[in-house]
Amino acid sequence: MVGFTPLSSATLAESQSDPIRYTLAADAILTGNPALEAVVFTEGENFATAGILSGTPDLATASLTQAQTLAASGFITGTPDLATASLVEAYSFTANNITTGAAEVNSATLSLPQSLSADGFVLGSPVLATTELTTKRTSSQRQQAGNWQRRTFEVPDGRLVQGEREIYNLFGDVVSIDLKSKSLIKFGKSGDLSADTLETVWTVGGHEVYVTDNTITHISSSSASDNQAIFIEGHTVTGTGANSQFTFLTQVASLNGQTPVELNIPLARISHIYNNGSTELQGRVVAYENTTTVGGIPSDATKIHIDIPQGLQGSLKGATTFSDEDYLILTGGFGSVSKKQNAAVDFYLEVRKAGGVFVQQAAVSASSGSSWEVELDPAVIIPRNADVRITAETASNGAVVFGVFKGYIAKVI
Repeated sequence: MVGFTPLSSATLAESQSDPIRYTLAADAILTGNPALEAVVFTEGENFATAGILSGTPDLATASLTQAQTLAASGFITGTPDLATASLVEAYSFTANNITTGAAEVNSATLSLPQSLSADGFVLGSPVLATTELTTKRTSSQRQQAGNWQRRTFEVPDGRLVQGEREIYNLFGDVVSIDLKSKSLIKFGKSGDLSADTLETVWTVGGHEVYVTDNTITHISSSSASDNQAIFIEGHTVTGTGANSQFTFLTQVASLNGQTPVELNIPLARISHIYNNGSTELQGRVVAYENTTTVGGIPSDATKIHIDIPQGLQGSLKGATTFSDEDYLILTGGFGSVSKKQNAAVDFYLEVRKAGGVFVQQAAVSASSGSSWEVELDPAVIIPRNADVRITAETASNGAVVFGVFKGYIAKVI
C-alpha cells in the first residue's frame, strides 16, 4: 500500500531449488509521506514478515536474509531514519523490542546459524547507532537435550544427534550433519595377505607409508596406451604432528601412458581415484611420490599411495582422512573373505589422530562364506584431521578380503 511518495524498491525473493527450502510471506508494507527506499527479503525456507511502516522519515534499507526459519514484524519509524535493519540467520534465533527515540537507527544487525525472529523496531528520541546480535548456540542449549532443536528432515537417526552432542562435549566443536549434507561409504579390497601380518585393506598391499608433507606428486599407468583423465580426491596439509591440518580437494590429471604426469596440486593424502574418461583403462594406474619408475610403476612400492588395479576403473582403498573442518559419525561397516582363498580373518577399524598412532576402535572376525556386518550404536566418532583405515590379519597366505565402513560427515560450524 503506497501513500504520497514513491515506493522506490520493494523486493521479495525465494527459491524452490531445494525441496525443503520454501514458503515466503510478507504483509503490510506501508509508507506515508517519505520514500520507502528499499525493502529486500531473501529466504530459503519458511519466512514471514508483517508491518513495515514509515511516517515522515525514510526507511532506507530493511534487509532480511535467512536459510531456515525467520519471522520479522513491526518495523516502525517516526521522525528519524531507519538506515539499516539487517537480519541474517541459518537456524533459530529470537530478538525483540529494539527501541530508539528521535535519533537514527543507523544499523541493526542480527546474525545466527540456527533460527531467527525479530519483533518491534521502534524509534523515538535516542540514537541506536549499531545493534548486532550474533550467536551459534548457547552452551546451555548445546548441553540440554530438550533444547537441541532438530527437524525430522534434518537428522533421521538418534545416533547422529547424539554424535553431534558428543563431538561438542569431547572436542568443544559445534557441528552440523545437515549443513554438510554428505555421507560416506568407503570400500576397500586387500592385496594377497601375508600370514600373521596386519595389513591395510587396499589393493596395493601391506600398509601405506603416510607422509607428513605434500609430497604425493605424480601419476602414471603401466600401459603406454592409457591417456584418460583421472579424477582424484585427496588432502593437502599444513603444520606437522599434532598441529597438522588437512584440507580436502579434488583435481583431474590426464595420463600420458607410462610417463609420469605431475599433479596440479601436490597432496599429503589421496583417498580415491577413478577413470573420468570415455574409454576403459588398460593398465594399472598408480599415484605416488616423485621416484624412479619402471614401466610406469615405482620401483619402490612404499612410495605408492593409491592404485587402480589392472582391469578395474576405480580404486578400492579402505582408508581415508578427514579435514580440519569435518568429523565423521561412523555408523557401521561390513566385509567378507574372497572366494579366492579359504581363510579366517580378523578385521580392525583403526583411527589415528593428528600426531598420534593408529588405535583399534572396533574389531570383528569373518571366514570364507561368512561375511560380517556391524551397525554401531552408539556411533564411533572420528575426529577432524584424523586418518582412518580398515586392517586385516589372517593365518592363511594369499587370502583376499573386502571391507567397508560408512557414516555421516559433520561440518564444524
